[in-house]
Amino acid sequence: MPAVIPRSRAGRGVAVAAVVMASVSLSGCGLLMGNAFDIEVGECLASVPKDGEVFDVETIDCAESHEGEVYANVTLDDGEFPGLEKIGKMVDTRCREEFESFVGIGFDDSELDFTSLHPTEESWNTWDDRQVTCIVIDPKGTTGSLKGAER
Repeated sequence: MPAVIPRSRAGRGVAVAAVVMASVSLSGCGLLMGNAFDIEVGECLASVPKDGEVFDVETIDCAESHEGEVYANVTLDDGEFPGLEKIGKMVDTRCREEFESFVGIGFDDSELDFTSLHPTEESWNTWDDRQVTCIVIDPKGTTGSLKGAER
């Protein structure tokens, strides 16, 4: 069960836990409800989890209006659960490192933001969850992929 760490400029981000459970089903309007452990780079999310418990994520064709796009899945090192504060720092570092290779410009020079899904203590210890999913966000909203957007 990953947690959500919104990463945004000027201190607007807050860390919130989100529980993610496996569930896959097809829904109307081109939405696909899916397991957050399985979302892949390049998939777009109709809405980005912000807080509370999240049991599915809604993926959508990137050609349609959406809130976020997965730009990296990275794996944290094994070991004891490092705590949420340290996880937050590791996530920030790893997602920043991956940002430029997807967007085409470094995070500090970009008008885009990112958020992430990351392991909670429970998912770390119970399911050996080490995956961080980095999600690029255009605060103005977007249609189409942000890959190579260079903004």
